[in-house]
Amino acid sequence: MKAMALKAFVYLVIAVLAPTLATADVLYLKNGDRITGAIKRIWDDEVTIEPEYSDEFQVDLPLVARIESDRDFEIEMPDGSDVVAKMQGMDDDGNQLLVIDGESIGVPIGELREVDEPEDFYDWEVLVDYSLSVNDGNTDSLNSRLAGEGMFKHGDHRHIGTVVQIREEQDSETTKDQLVLAYTYNFLFNDPWFFAANGQLERDPIKELEHRITASAGIGRDIWNDPYRFLSAQIGAGFSDEEIGLEKETSSVAVWLLRFQHEFFSDDFEVFHNHSIVETINGRDNTIIKTSTGFRYEITDLLYMNVSLDWDHESQPAGAAEKTDKTFVIGAGLEFD
Repeated sequence: MKAMALKAFVYLVIAVLAPTLATADVLYLKNGDRITGAIKRIWDDEVTIEPEYSDEFQVDLPLVARIESDRDFEIEMPDGSDVVAKMQGMDDDGNQLLVIDGESIGVPIGELREVDEPEDFYDWEVLVDYSLSVNDGNTDSLNSRLAGEGMFKHGDHRHIGTVVQIREEQDSETTKDQLVLAYTYNFLFNDPWFFAANGQLERDPIKELEHRITASAGIGRDIWNDPYRFLSAQIGAGFSDEEIGLEKETSSVAVWLLRFQHEFFSDDFEVFHNHSIVETINGRDNTIIKTSTGFRYEITDLLYMNVSLDWDHESQPAGAAEKTDKTFVIGAGLEFD
């Protein structure tokens, strides 16, 4: 009975672990070594793999003989075309064997321009960061900035929301109380092309801007959309409704938006740049430019450090406000995904 129970236990363990083992990727090196883990990508002449026993690391592609995996990958072929294929060993000529729609072809592994894991149908990310500076002495001042950004993707639909609250005080007098809420919807009707709809609310009563609501629609393109880099641009048109002091104005506008994120050195260090340009077509003559440029360094899976420069410019600002407003930010944040 004990022997039968032991055999049943062994079979149960094998049944549980077999699917995991079957999906493991194997990287075979030219020197005979092999690494088992999850292949993350091939880019810039490097293979990124994440074994179970360590964080992901890179292996120089010229050292790799072949890759074996039962998973699908998005692959950019030597001719620039994109395919979804499995990487299943080596052919008789020493080339990487790719299985595309059930057909096998051999391609020199060094000529694969880019290999990525397929995008998940559902994906989401939330970033929340905060910075605070206090001066006490000849000049008493308090500056705080709370910013949040969230992205949710399901299939061909992508939603991006941001909120920024900036408050500045000097000698106990509030000099800035800015709130910006923005929402972007993208429908990837022909990836990488997408339809875009955008809405934004901005207010700063200290500068007599009671509200500015901007809504637009247009078209955009994902130039990069990989796990380690993202670059997207869009252009559109819409309207802007403003209330400055006691005056209200509605204008038609042209809108340009750009979003950029790129991991450098490791997946812990990310550079970003986001900007928007709103140009009045008719109505109150005004050009509004907002940019945020900086980097994030991941301290833990949850906590990161944020350094950025926010640069805002208006050709015709509300009230007596300055045309250009710069904010240098050093803060900490939380990341959820």
